[in-house]
Amino acid sequence: MPAKSPLNDTSNSLSFNKAALPISNALLKCLADVLNKQPEVVGDNYIVINFRDKDYNAEKGGFHPVEISLSKDAHNRYTILYITDFSYCGGPYPELERDIDFDFGNSAAFTRYGGWTSICSPSIVELYPLWEDNFVAYLDSDAYDQIEVRSH
Repeated sequence: MPAKSPLNDTSNSLSFNKAALPISNALLKCLADVLNKQPEVVGDNYIVINFRDKDYNAEKGGFHPVEISLSKDAHNRYTILYITDFSYCGGPYPELERDIDFDFGNSAAFTRYGGWTSICSPSIVELYPLWEDNFVAYLDSDAYDQIEVRSH
């Protein structure tokens, strides 16, 4: 049985399973706060949360869109399936593409310049907390003005 995160007491009854990378209580609290604002999806088994800065574009930059997918197990604990960070790439017609992908469900990670590797590789173990610290700081500063929660 997966171990529970210590966040359980501070997330308004939402709990999370441990992941292959050390997900901070700060991020888990942010996710719980988003889900608690959407009570109609909390009962669903699969949830996708999209965080967007409406002003982000290829010319001026901004905060990269981020998508986080969760599944809920039979014990009502959430598991993070993946976290994907997108950015504009290419020219002269840049497209929004995957920049970083922490694919917990498949124990793999992707970086634009490194390709796919094990989620437990030293480079990913070093990258993840840096990425997460920035993302949580962006959330705390209200950088994302559009947060969409979908369930299936």
